[in-house]
Amino acid sequence: MTFSRQSAALLFAIASCLSPCAPARQAGEEAYAGLGLRVRPAYEGAQNQRGQAIPYLRLYAAHFFARTTQGMLEAGVRAQPLGRLVLGAQLAYEDGRVSDESAFLEARNFEDIDPGASAGVHAEIDWNAGPMPLNALARYRRHFDSDLGAQADFRLTAGIYSRGRVKAGLYGQLTWSDRRAMQSYFGVSAQQAAVSGLPEYAAGAGLRSGEAGALGAIDLSKSWLLLWAASARWLQGDARDSPVVRESANWYASAGIAYRF
Repeated sequence: MTFSRQSAALLFAIASCLSPCAPARQAGEEAYAGLGLRVRPAYEGAQNQRGQAIPYLRLYAAHFFARTTQGMLEAGVRAQPLGRLVLGAQLAYEDGRVSDESAFLEARNFEDIDPGASAGVHAEIDWNAGPMPLNALARYRRHFDSDLGAQADFRLTAGIYSRGRVKAGLYGQLTWSDRRAMQSYFGVSAQQAAVSGLPEYAAGAGLRSGEAGALGAIDLSKSWLLLWAASARWLQGDARDSPVVRESANWYASAGIAYRF
């Protein structure tokens, strides 16, 4: 089963249609929606960069949410059963891989990996270390295309600056992939080896990448925000050692405008 670009667009439409007029999960918690531009590698492990339009979304209702604030576009349901601990289930947009964005993949006749969607669960908690706000997220997600497997993330975010119109934070994230997820993206099958000239490569399950970055917001007015982020990602284990990987470290940067509700 393969998800088309239309399916990915449908997921974004569902997330965007969650009412921005719904009450926030906590008093004073801001909600916004907007658009930005992201510079990213052509694929994880590529040498060249590409530009990409991206949504910005942060909407919380009593039990529903839609957001891009935790590294991906996701929407779902949440509950707070104990103290500050939040448990939830989500649908999420999953990036694909377009071979003609990379001369290396295109010359070796690699097929595209279509963008699609995943379903999963997460646990999240917010707390403060003195004046510093902290957020920890553990997330599991399985692609609807069973050949693309499952992944798990652990993400920690710290707010390090908030003064006047400016806010900034730091985050780190680790991502693990099962065998199917790793093989689909970093493996080289016998058929691909025969066509591409690369050696056959079986990628196993394990730690896929580590990422560290900074992100922030600048109030432009009562209703408008400037959002930005910059990060570096380091491939690990079987992902790093894959013959399709040209650079084991990639960088990402984004900026855009959002309207605050």
